[in-house]
Amino acid sequence: MKKFLALLLIGGFAISMVQAQSLDEVLQNYYQNVGGLKNWQALKSTKMTGRANQMGMEFPFTMVMSRPNRQKLVVDIQGSQYVEAFDGTTAWTINPFMGGTAPQKKSSEESTEAGKQMFEDDLMDYARKGHKASLEGEEEVDGTKTLVVKLTTKAGDDRFYYMDAENFVPLMIKTFANSGQMKGMPIEQYLSDYDEVDGMMMPHSMTTKVNGEVVAQLTFDKIETNIPVSDDLFAFPEDK
Repeated sequence: MKKFLALLLIGGFAISMVQAQSLDEVLQNYYQNVGGLKNWQALKSTKMTGRANQMGMEFPFTMVMSRPNRQKLVVDIQGSQYVEAFDGTTAWTINPFMGGTAPQKKSSEESTEAGKQMFEDDLMDYARKGHKASLEGEEEVDGTKTLVVKLTTKAGDDRFYYMDAENFVPLMIKTFANSGQMKGMPIEQYLSDYDEVDGMMMPHSMTTKVNGEVVAQLTFDKIETNIPVSDDLFAFPEDK
């Protein structure tokens, strides 16, 4: 019996080592195929311009992001601007669909969630950041075989990366809303049309689904890297 138990323990240890090695191989291929960790870690800011598609209509948009987690999306909608922004502390919006053009601060819960969306993807050098990762198996995404990597952040949030089994780039990233009206619902971001930008491979098309329904489709016509960005760009207007 003792020998049998010892074999089980040794076998279990061997399996866990294989899984860890397989995860490492997947991530190393991912880092290499998107341009290398050093290039991504040297990236300080991005500016993306393109078109947002909603209800069969297209609207031009600009998205600017900078380290560590500042972000601003501006969509031009028939002469009005829809804005989603986070200045590092406060999330705010301008939503003409709600009957006004005045900027509004979001709730503290929504600001906390916005602050978790770091400029550098959490899967990059994840262990150093205090996150955990595991290889969860294989699944198909729109007919393409993917390897599923589960990332559990230091804060306890789960994120699933569906990596193309041949090219080792994310085809879909699944998260779960932690605040607002969508709280608890799955959010799926489908990434495609990868192309090189200053030595890094970046998706130029993104489709977001909430609970299986398409809520946004973005096409990036131009991506600029390491542009000068002032913190004032992200600040709540009344705080400037």
